Amino acid sequence: MLPNVAVEFDENSIFRSLGKGNLTFREAFEEIIKFIEADTNSSYRISIGTDSHVGNGTLFVTCIHVHRIGKGAIGFLHKSLMSRPIRNLREKIYMETCMSLQLAYLFDEEKIDRIYKALGKNGKSPTKGVTFEFHIDIGKRGETKALINEMVGMVSGLNFIPKIKPDSYCASCFADRYTKAI
Repeated sequence: MLPNVAVEFDENSIFRSLGKGNLTFREAFEEIIKFIEADTNSSYRISIGTDSHVGNGTLFVTCIHVHRIGKGAIGFLHKSLMSRPIRNLREKIYMETCMSLQLAYLFDEEKIDRIYKALGKNGKSPTKGVTFEFHIDIGKRGETKALINEMVGMVSGLNFIPKIKPDSYCASCFADRYTKAI
């Protein structure tokens, strides 16, 4: 059963791992650390993003995607259902961005440092290491282009680099894939 409200993420929020089933955020984070420690000579891209689908209500899927560049990836997703349909595009994109922001805040300084430490000597290497990206489901084409400055501005100041379509695959592809079935 999905929660019937906008979500507030914390350490105990439940995420679905495609390989490990349901995990708390804390457990998902430990899986991320294990994944990185298994290959410290690779580069990593950690992305977060949210997409939504409007039906009788609004289904939000918020994802964490950890890409070992050129060598696979792991992912975690959280679904929440708002009972009312959000038909206003600006409100929908704003809600998606706010959900991703809440998740990004869980990657606090201590967790970011643990990720760098998991990479050992390559933690902050300019050629190897990790990049943190914030994927927003907007782009320069279509109705969402008017929201780019506003949404990108919301995420400035985080450790995450904002990305929009076509580079926001965590929101526009990974999360999108799981919004279709309520």
